[in-house]
Amino acid sequence: MLLMKISQYRNDCFVEGSRPSLNTIKKWIDNGEVIGEIIGGHYYVRVDEMEPVNDLVERALSHGAQAPQTR
Repeated sequence: MLLMKISQYRNDCFVEGSRPSLNTIKKWIDNGEVIGEIIGGHYYVRVDEMEPVNDLVERALSHGAQAPQTR
């Protein structure tokens, strides 16, 4: 299981000017819209469960590892 802090998720997956608030991302996790974990009161996104939007996001989420092609 690969976990990413929601602050990093927000910065890596959204461009400046369209980034949702951290509270919005927490609500998405609480509602099951984004797969995540709450550990010790801190929210994390499960990046291994996400479907990448494009190749750049896929590379960022895989942290350089070769991810399977989803096309």
